[in-house]
Amino acid sequence: MDSEDVFLLRLNLLIVMVKASLKGYPAGEHRKQSVLENAATLHRMALDPDLCHRNKRISSHLFKERVKLLSIMATAIISEEYPLGIYRRDAVYENIRNLSEHAFPEHQFKLFPDILKVA
Repeated sequence: MDSEDVFLLRLNLLIVMVKASLKGYPAGEHRKQSVLENAATLHRMALDPDLCHRNKRISSHLFKERVKLLSIMATAIISEEYPLGIYRRDAVYENIRNLSEHAFPEHQFKLFPDILKVA
């Protein structure tokens, strides 16, 4: 595995956890800490100029900016310090849709309710 593979795996995890949070699944302290650490790591990885995205339908810079935005959004959602109105919720879903479309075009992420109910 190279650094891009790790980056995409972390992105996949963050997308699943943010979706779970938006759907109302509980987030215990361990899950919150994991999401916050993953978001911070992804944000740092997106700053790396050597990391490039293989999908050429979107510029690497724009893709990285969307990842950084998702990291910030995830931190706000998980920390529960910011209200999440309908427009912010729509913005998060739009960003996730865009990232998923470009990073994982052949995959659809599915939430596993039995796993996510356990915080």
